[in-house]
Amino acid sequence: MALFLASHWENGWAVTEINGSLDTNTARELCDFVATITARHRHLLNLIVDLSDLTWADTEGLRALVSVRALLEEDEGELRLVCPEGRVARLLHSSGLAQALPVYLSLDAALAAPRTTLAHRMGGAMP
Repeated sequence: MALFLASHWENGWAVTEINGSLDTNTARELCDFVATITARHRHLLNLIVDLSDLTWADTEGLRALVSVRALLEEDEGELRLVCPEGRVARLLHSSGLAQALPVYLSLDAALAAPRTTLAHRMGGAMP
């Protein structure tokens, strides 16, 4: 299955929307997409990845999200995920990734949460 990525800026955050499948065949696309965004906008390293329209993810897709976080944190950027209830949310929780990355039920909630510093980022923020 294909992966469709689109980005826009909102309240100082780059918001990347993902549609399709984030898996072994497409995980590299996400990493490359984020690398392109961060290369162009080094001063704006705060990223929200909206997984609301993601239909499938596997462990390689989850690894891509961890890689994106590492890329952003190199320059003290922040990654937040938006993932409403469903199959992908269950995968985030069962894998433990929801405890390692802040996950919000909606884009509005992710945008409204206070920004954190690298030293204070400890895990999930599922409201």
